[in-house]
Amino acid sequence: MKKLTQLGLSAILLLSIVLPAFAATGAREDNSMTLVYLFLGVCGLIIFLQLIPVFALGYGVLKGVFGRKGEQVS
Repeated sequence: MKKLTQLGLSAILLLSIVLPAFAATGAREDNSMTLVYLFLGVCGLIIFLQLIPVFALGYGVLKGVFGRKGEQVS
């Protein structure tokens, strides 16, 4: 029991010394991260929408190459 008490007191002492350093790092809050994420999301959406025709064309080419042969018209 003495070991547990000694360990607990040393942990409390250590945390009381270290916690103010952790509290000081979060003193400045920046709330613009939401706007940054929205901007990056819109940029990603624009890039994705421009790639849709590329994927459709590639699918059409692969379908034409590996698809069944159609009837030959004479």
